[in-house]
Amino acid sequence: LPSVEARESMIKHHLPPGPQGSGKRADENIDFQKFAGALEGYSGSDIKLVCKEAAMRPLRRVMSQIEILEEEG
Repeated sequence: LPSVEARESMIKHHLPPGPQGSGKRADENIDFQKFAGALEGYSGSDIKLVCKEAAMRPLRRVMSQIEILEEEG
């Protein structure tokens, strides 16, 4: 299993940079060391899936709001 340093590197690699054109990066407010510590015991594949799921949450939230608006309209 990856070391804490390797997990931190994987998290940085697998998280998207942020909304395109926003000028913001996803990593500006992330404590990577904290997350790397929390993912102790996770494999590289597990970490990739956690990051993918984290990146999808905002999209799911937006899609849910769009569906609500379409139902109301």
